[in-house]
Order: sequence, then C-alpha cells, then structure tokens
Amino acid sequence: MTAPFRIQKPLVFRAGDGNPQPGDEFRQYLGRLLKMIPAEVLGVYTIGAGFIPKGERLSEAIWAAICLVLVIVVRTFGTADPENGQGPQRFPVFVSAVAFVIWLYNLGGPFASYHVQIPYIGSLAVLLWSFLIPY
Repeated sequence: MTAPFRIQKPLVFRAGDGNPQPGDEFRQYLGRLLKMIPAEVLGVYTIGAGFIPKGERLSEAIWAAICLVLVIVVRTFGTADPENGQGPQRFPVFVSAVAFVIWLYNLGGPFASYHVQIPYIGSLAVLLWSFLIPY
C-alpha cells in the first residue's frame, strides 16, 4: 500500500451527482482528520518519555525533537506515491508536525519541564486544530 497518509481533495456532492451515500462527506472529513494526527509518533513519544527521569529537561527536549523529526520523516514517506509519480505532500506533512507540537504541549513534555505549559490552552488548541484543519 503506497501513500497511506496521502490526503485526497474532498469530493463535493451536489444534487444529481452520481450516488453519494448518506454520511460520505463526514467520512471524508474523518479520513482527513485521522491522516493528519500523528498518532503513531505520539505513541512512540509517550512510551519513550516514560523512560526519562524526572528533572531531565534537556533529555525531554531532545526526545521531543527526535520525535518531531520522526513525524516529518514518517509523513513525508507516507504521503509520497511513487507508483503514480507523486512526491510527498508538503502541507499535510506541515500540518502533522504542527499537530504533534500541539499535542506535545497538551501532554506537557518539555513545555511542562520548562514551566511554559498552560494546560487549558493546550486542550483548546488540540480541539481547534483537530476540528478546523480537516476542512
């Protein structure tokens, strides 16, 4: 399977178009949303962060940076479709990288260690980013 994270342009359904099924637009929205949340690297980050001793601020920051690079690498390869001659999609890669940073801020990570995290801001950012970006 090539390009598992590739984002397709949303289909516009109008009266008289083919046979759109009820809920097709919502399924497309959810598909775009799921492809833009870097859940696989968030899992890696969370497990790895559990091994870092409390108070190791530099180690937490380095681990977060490594995971951000992983998001970029995974999404770059995951949006490329060499079989069809299509390179990586830059915007979805960028969106996933920003989503990772927002989720990281919400989880705490190095932001909490350096005392720059405000929990409710992180929660609101996750809600807004996750809701708006798939559109």
